[in-house]
Amino acid sequence: MKQKQTNLLAIFDSHTPYLAFRLNALHREIEARGLSDRLHLEIVLIGAEEKSYGWEGEGLQSFYDAKLHVLSDQFRGLGMRSFLHRSVPGCLWRLFKRLIRLRPKVTFVGGYDRPESILTTLLTRLWGGKTGVWNDSKFNDAESYGKSIWIELIKSLMVARYAFYLCPGHDSVEYHRFLGGRKKLALSDSWDVVDNEGIGKAAGDNAHDSEIRETLGLKEEARFFFMPVRFIAKKNVNRVLTAYAAYHKRQGEASLPLVICGKGPLEDAIRRQVDDLQIGAHVNLVPWLAYERVPRACRLSQALILASTHDQWGMIVNEALAAGAPVLVSNRCGAHEVVRNHINGFTFDPYDVEHISALLAIMTQDQPLIDRLRENAAASVESFSIDQWLGNHFAVLEHYGILVPAPNDQSSTSTTDPVAGSNTPDRQPAP
Repeated sequence: MKQKQTNLLAIFDSHTPYLAFRLNALHREIEARGLSDRLHLEIVLIGAEEKSYGWEGEGLQSFYDAKLHVLSDQFRGLGMRSFLHRSVPGCLWRLFKRLIRLRPKVTFVGGYDRPESILTTLLTRLWGGKTGVWNDSKFNDAESYGKSIWIELIKSLMVARYAFYLCPGHDSVEYHRFLGGRKKLALSDSWDVVDNEGIGKAAGDNAHDSEIRETLGLKEEARFFFMPVRFIAKKNVNRVLTAYAAYHKRQGEASLPLVICGKGPLEDAIRRQVDDLQIGAHVNLVPWLAYERVPRACRLSQALILASTHDQWGMIVNEALAAGAPVLVSNRCGAHEVVRNHINGFTFDPYDVEHISALLAIMTQDQPLIDRLRENAAASVESFSIDQWLGNHFAVLEHYGILVPAPNDQSSTSTTDPVAGSNTPDRQPAP
């Protein structure tokens, strides 16, 4: 007798290459394990595209192996105001019909505060479904609004409605357990992974080096500090520029150029600061680099800089390390958890301009250290990869009895430890 398929559903804001990579890996792993007759995965995107990052929204089904449904042309954004957006009623109605037809047993949603996520976790309870959150929020991110006891109480009421939490690191796991309940399943290494292997291969391809250097405004063979960011306040570009100016004053002609790559509302203010500091000849402000060129740009750089005053994760850190580049990362970014001082990079206080400047000098002068950081970079994220991500997603299915753990299945141990599989490296003090 043929066993009835169990439906799985993934709901996310909009298309990104990262999402497509992860969900295609999940779909293919289901096939590789011979579970296609038992598990059926479908995907829902709230919007075809999202303005902040500019991923194209045309012909999306071709990017995904599983069946795709799109609720609207464009994701409406985050925050409480998004609940009042004119697209919400139509999106909720279309999602309601999809949920009733599919009746998913397990649903993974991106973010706990979307109207679509809230509808899903409430509705799927009617047939015993379990809805969990992919999310990287943590205690000190303050992404949409400041933290207060009342805001945290409201968030707790929302987060507690979900059955499980899939997070990138320890900080995020602890925050979700704080909000939603310490007895609930919460797994790290379960979000914000990138295609480490593919990035490593792209980083080793030198066919487009001239194009990359021309786009970034660099001379042949020149090393540089690489800072691909949105030009918004939390990315802390102003303090990095101040730190760079001090570094350049001390290093003189030995200083390396700084390439800041991106766009955003603070671009004019950033350009004015560059002029005021008289570092325009050494700082290049350029538009976004094509996504497929970023790994090679990281490999060509001296180090990647992510200096955010708050950031839930920062996947560019994963990408840089997978590409073989050292990283300088703010300790307010979730991705600080994959950085080991003196091993693959350094962490720093984003408000400490003097420390940032000192790290730039170290990453210019100490060649044996730089060589060691580069050599260790790619290996340092092997334990934060699609393999752990897949293992934890199958652990969720085992936890709820949809799959029976294989006798030798190591991933099944995650169901007994709410933070199993977390990647928490030993830390050494930064200089």
